[in-house]
Amino acid sequence: MSQSEFVRTMVQAGRKGLEPATAEPESTGSNPGGDGLETQVLELLSADSYSWDELLEGVSDDIESRLDETLEQLQADNRIRYSGRHGGYTTTGDGDSDGN
Repeated sequence: MSQSEFVRTMVQAGRKGLEPATAEPESTGSNPGGDGLETQVLELLSADSYSWDELLEGVSDDIESRLDETLEQLQADNRIRYSGRHGGYTTTGDGDSDGN
């Protein structure tokens, strides 16, 4: 299993444990979730009706893709690596005080 497949699997497995606020990393100011989330929800609901879990899945796909791309880029830049010893991703030591 590649690292990106592992991350994708772990993100999907952990989705049910996420609170709605954690699925909205760009929430700021008086418009929590931003217009982007509102637009996504309205677009989904304009085509059909959805349960809470289906809506969450529909709007979570973007964050999963962004996380996967970010992790791949950070690995390519040698800023992070996957470490079984540390239980997942860890910094490579550049600027890390404990030298890991």
